[in-house]
Amino acid sequence: MTLPIIPIWKDLSVNNHHRFIAFALLVSFAASAQADLRPQEIGIVAVRGSRESETLAEYYAEVRGVPPENICLVVMPRGETMSHDKWRWAVRPEIRKWLQDHDSQGNIRCLVTIWDVPLRIGPDKKESPPLHRYQTYLEGERAKRIKSIHDVIAEFGVLAPGIGLTNKGGNAPTASSTDSPADLTANAEEPSELEQLEKQLEKEIQRSQARIRELTDPQEQRQAVTKLQQYAAVMGGLQILLESGQRGKQNTEDDSQFQAELEQMRGMLFAYFEMLQQLERLAPDVHRDANLLGVISRSQGILASVKWIDEQLKTVSRNETGASFDSELSLVMWPDDYQLLRWQPNYLRGEFDNSQLRDTYRTLMVARIDAPTLKLAKGLIDTALKIEQEGLQGKFYLDARGIGKLDQEKVIQGSYADYDRTLLVLAQSLQKQTNLEVVVDSNSQLFQPGDCPDAALYCGWYSLGKYVDAFDWSPGAVAYHLASSEATTLRKEKSQVWCKRMLEDGVCATIGPVYEPYLAAFPRPNDFFALLIQGELPLVECYYRTKPYNSWMMTLIGDPLYRPFAKRSVRK
Repeated sequence: MTLPIIPIWKDLSVNNHHRFIAFALLVSFAASAQADLRPQEIGIVAVRGSRESETLAEYYAEVRGVPPENICLVVMPRGETMSHDKWRWAVRPEIRKWLQDHDSQGNIRCLVTIWDVPLRIGPDKKESPPLHRYQTYLEGERAKRIKSIHDVIAEFGVLAPGIGLTNKGGNAPTASSTDSPADLTANAEEPSELEQLEKQLEKEIQRSQARIRELTDPQEQRQAVTKLQQYAAVMGGLQILLESGQRGKQNTEDDSQFQAELEQMRGMLFAYFEMLQQLERLAPDVHRDANLLGVISRSQGILASVKWIDEQLKTVSRNETGASFDSELSLVMWPDDYQLLRWQPNYLRGEFDNSQLRDTYRTLMVARIDAPTLKLAKGLIDTALKIEQEGLQGKFYLDARGIGKLDQEKVIQGSYADYDRTLLVLAQSLQKQTNLEVVVDSNSQLFQPGDCPDAALYCGWYSLGKYVDAFDWSPGAVAYHLASSEATTLRKEKSQVWCKRMLEDGVCATIGPVYEPYLAAFPRPNDFFALLIQGELPLVECYYRTKPYNSWMMTLIGDPLYRPFAKRSVRK
């Protein structure tokens, strides 16, 4: 499992106290959320011509009170994987048109995909027009910025003309060993174009500074210093000016104007970082990227903007355009040209409450009623209805790996230690605030067969594609395993992926990825389970309020209306 690219402007430290109180905050939020999903707000997507799919859709509508006219029958290819072209040109338009015709007021908030609906959508063709257009755009922006870097290097070269380089007092740099190819080992990697430009730029700055020091006319020296700062700002943005000013302020503590300028730069830099965070919240497209590149250039310089472009070009080359069918279906009402390069933000998360982005980008919740057999799929519905009346009974098993520690002062968000620690935070919060029996294992080894009797809830990691049958599942159990391929199939007979095997063993609801999702794509366990056990929100709402991305890899399997703690209070 690999980690996601984390935006460079974000503070990556996570205060322990914030994580300790996350459970309490989520519980209080859940109690006040006005998000009760009603049966008439559900649409059911089934496969036209599949008797099993149509029959199960009708059964779910009947027992849950979903209006029969809310069943959408769509012609779909058989198999668990649908081609990207089939989704884009046939299935997506048909579902979208059905929603426009049958739900003109936009009342449907949730779609349920039923048995025989494909599990995932394959990657787009690498030569597809959208990918080609985006790559061309990035390459053009990169070429313009590389030219600007060459131009600025040339400008540094003519600062303080006519002044010869000296080596008095070490002011002017001498040729270093790095200038000589003999210093490179035979196995050293050739520096990239950007690395070579950075080294050249650094040398030119040092040489310019040395020449400026030799100027005898104070006015000429001031003008040269001003130009040097301007060129440096182009390369390193406002951030480099602020850092340079802070390094020199010890010699000018009595200069109030200088201090005021530093404060002004700090304010501007903070404003740029705020703009970057707001832009990150928008759906990725060329217009957003153009604004984002502009802000990166002004705040961190052209070099940083080229590095950002290079990361995007790497992403294009990886062609991570596949997705779970359900996650792509969440955006069926978005404009047709939304970017498929990677993920899109999930605007149904709690952090987007009262945001206009929800109105701009109408997003639907999606859950899947599916399983290795039709009998098991129907059982997800029947068990959910039964347990809602009785309340889910059993123990909560949390399988950490000893990577994260409760007393860590700082954790990099999205790291292995961060997610491992969420399990410990969740266990501590549950033990303090609920009457649930919680069993937590912090050893590197997973729970082994026989370790987990009476298992009602579970979250743990990391056994890639290899289910460890350590559990005796209680009826209605909800569980997911943090690993990269646990929902790649529900039908392959010999597959041992966790979602398939847990459904076969009796789990009623689970979450998993259909392709490599990156760790940060999973709902954070302490957030998801905090909402679930509060009992105020149905399963699908708990999922969509806590999962980070849509148009990506995750899928939720289970009755979207399932509320396992609707009739059971867990408060102490």
